Amino acid sequence: MNRILTSLIVFAFLLPCKVVNSSEIKEAFHIIELRKTAMQSLWHRIKRLSPYVELKEKVEYNKDLATDDAKEVLTLIKKTRGLWADSSNLSSKGFTNATPAVWALPNYFEKLYGSAESSALDLQNAIINDDIEGTVAAMCNLGKSCGTCHANFRRLLTSQLTNEVSGWSGKYINNCN
Repeated sequence: MNRILTSLIVFAFLLPCKVVNSSEIKEAFHIIELRKTAMQSLWHRIKRLSPYVELKEKVEYNKDLATDDAKEVLTLIKKTRGLWADSSNLSSKGFTNATPAVWALPNYFEKLYGSAESSALDLQNAIINDDIEGTVAAMCNLGKSCGTCHANFRRLLTSQLTNEVSGWSGKYINNCN
């Protein structure tokens, strides 16, 4: 009798569990890797743009390169927007630095992503139009959007905090309000 009861309890517990096959796991890892690569590329472009935006030093980085980087930032934000499928929620297993909050609070996550996309578009347009004040404001807003999203939805190691906070807080632009 105990054996039957134990079997029923185990069966009842396992019944709601979704069976995941190896192709789904491979796809989740692929999505996570795409996200990671795109975010690193975004960060690289933002860092390249900051001296141009601040006009703090003479560099061989001109408006054409800045425009290209701003366009690529916008493209990457748009492309990564769809890389948060439920199947890529492997945060509890330590396979991604995204926290489970991404999937638990999709509307808030989407709002922050939309803000980053809007700021990236503003940045691109301001650079194209030689709007220096608009460029600085858009860069600040982009940093704040990305920083807020990372603060809420990204798990960081203590060793990563300094770089993350100084970067996405928008402090790579002086006088960012």
